[in-house]
Amino acid sequence: MMPRPSPAALRRHHASGDWGTRTIAQCIAEQVARRGDAPAVKDNGGRALSYAELDAQAARLAGFFSRRGIGRGDVVTLHLPNRCEAAVVMLAAWRVGAVLHPAAPNYGRQDLAHGLARCGSKAIVVAARFRSTDYTETLHRLRSEDGIAPLALVIGEGAHRVGIDFDEALSGAPPAQAAAGDADDAAAVLFTSGTESRPKGVVHTHNTLLFGERALAAALGLDERDRCFMASPVTHATGFMHGLVLNLGTGAALSLLDVFSGEAAVRIMAEDAATWTMGASVFLGDTLAALTQQQTRLPALRCFLCGGAPIPEDLVRRSLAQGLRVLPVYGSTESPPHALVPPEAPLERAWQTDGRPLPGIEVRVLDDKLAPVPAGQAGEAWSRGPNTFIGYFGDEAATSRTIDADLWCRSGDLAVLREDGWLKIVGRLKELVIRGGQNISVREVEDALAAHPAVHEVAVVGVPHARLGEALAAVVVPEPGHAPTLAALCEFLGARGISKFKLPEHLVLSSGLPRTPSGKIQKVLLKQQLADAGTLHPREG
Repeated sequence: MMPRPSPAALRRHHASGDWGTRTIAQCIAEQVARRGDAPAVKDNGGRALSYAELDAQAARLAGFFSRRGIGRGDVVTLHLPNRCEAAVVMLAAWRVGAVLHPAAPNYGRQDLAHGLARCGSKAIVVAARFRSTDYTETLHRLRSEDGIAPLALVIGEGAHRVGIDFDEALSGAPPAQAAAGDADDAAAVLFTSGTESRPKGVVHTHNTLLFGERALAAALGLDERDRCFMASPVTHATGFMHGLVLNLGTGAALSLLDVFSGEAAVRIMAEDAATWTMGASVFLGDTLAALTQQQTRLPALRCFLCGGAPIPEDLVRRSLAQGLRVLPVYGSTESPPHALVPPEAPLERAWQTDGRPLPGIEVRVLDDKLAPVPAGQAGEAWSRGPNTFIGYFGDEAATSRTIDADLWCRSGDLAVLREDGWLKIVGRLKELVIRGGQNISVREVEDALAAHPAVHEVAVVGVPHARLGEALAAVVVPEPGHAPTLAALCEFLGARGISKFKLPEHLVLSSGLPRTPSGKIQKVLLKQQLADAGTLHPREG
């Protein structure tokens, strides 16, 4: 079920030299040989690894994987917060030719079960506890209730003994022979929400990931002298690709933060003399607030990359007043990244555009008949390049709907391409809410809410949120004689395994939903009605 690069992609990108023969593990091995004593990764829990130490731990874990029969093409799930062990697991998996499946720690059991079952994970690595969650309880329920029982490696102690202690797995010898692997093999499968109710597994090879990160690093002038601060989860596309892959592949130092706050971000970036960072606009806003409150600066920080939502002019200007240069990045899990406002661009490009295509990546804008639209007019953004994913795991139909025969990848985003080549995203064709940089399929939440006995009908829409960009509002037509509360509906969703970040912030009870003559709910009109009525009241907590 794991896709392979198409013959057309192999011919095109190898002929151009954009795809090579080295895997990401081999690129990191070169840094180990050159910079063994240099810092590789550290986290806010006091853990730190040099390149040599990272290599040694990954070799021992690779030996454990190999002795347990995990090898080329097998899937290893990484379900960790931002801590050093994530880099060890990533490198160990690739040393035996396995495919990494990053799964965010804030996934509920339902999302985690879907990913594990969909890609048939042979192993999962978790922290026993993180924040308010006991992950051994989650694994216990996955085994007892869902029949999903991959080999589990657990860091720390939880309520249940459900696997092998992570330190024990590191106590053995490296494999007798490391798997060479192939740069066109699948390297990672990342599940992302779209218009469908359930997330789809986006598959990248070593080559697709390496090209995108090389292009981004070149545009920003990043190299082994840099220090990156990353608070975006390493199990999310941003933290995984632009944190782990980019920095460890270039020999830079990576500093991780597991629970974001503006105060912690400012403190760590100041201590480490971080030269760049990347995160959702909510991270930028909180960092700016902390800098303003503390009346301090981050003189070593050259740029703050920001993506996932439009960046207001006021935020860009206030950031610059505090010494932060904001650079928008545009892309998706399927095509990461493919546009950037480069450091040398005029300041106003940061709010007027979402960047221009990186070298080697093409962008075009088409109408609903797949014809090019004139410059300056809106249409759907399509891209093509060596960074494009190779397909959805086990879903050829969805792959063919997204990537055409000429290797163009549709985004579902409404965009304007100016005559001078700058791109501006003006909306989304797909029903997707981006809350604090995380994608949420509203259909998934709607399907779950529709099962509540007090709900007759429901529509979920994204509404503006000052800090997170967007939040979810549930408009419910209740069953006669019922008046469900937001707290009760959120508790119901949580019990069904819906992740916390997908819970609605607002509830509006209504006598009916606006519809087209064909019966389709008019969500644009619904959002306007909510804005005009001023009836949104957020849940507490």
